[in-house]
Amino acid sequence: MKIIFSASPANRAAAYALRQAVFVEERGISADVEFDVKDTDQCEYAVLYLQPDLPITTLRLEPQADHVMRFGRVCTRKAYRGHGWGRQLLTAAEEWATQRGFTHGEIHGELTAQRFYELCGYRVTAGPYDEDGAPVVIMHKQLL
Repeated sequence: MKIIFSASPANRAAAYALRQAVFVEERGISADVEFDVKDTDQCEYAVLYLQPDLPITTLRLEPQADHVMRFGRVCTRKAYRGHGWGRQLLTAAEEWATQRGFTHGEIHGELTAQRFYELCGYRVTAGPYDEDGAPVVIMHKQLL
């Protein structure tokens, strides 16, 4: 198992493939909505690989103002859900963010994932509201 934080083409491709499988194919979100203007060549992604050619969970790192890191587009390959891989990646991403001076984490999570984020220490601060066709709550966590 290895976690890579990078904007490299290979890591972006792994993140995009996971998002395509989970959000577009499984959840039915339009690819034009899923892949947005934040997906630039400079955007960094965290990807957890079980093997060098097997990415299973990812998230997009989105620095915000006031030392807040937004963890976006969090998803795990269907066959690997429920085994703690998403939580392991999110924890590693929080540590990565604190090492870079971020003090708070933010997630815009779908209602179906709210309990998962609560178990990771996040608390609802706004919502629910519609984001890209799904009911979403905004959640925050103090990292330091």
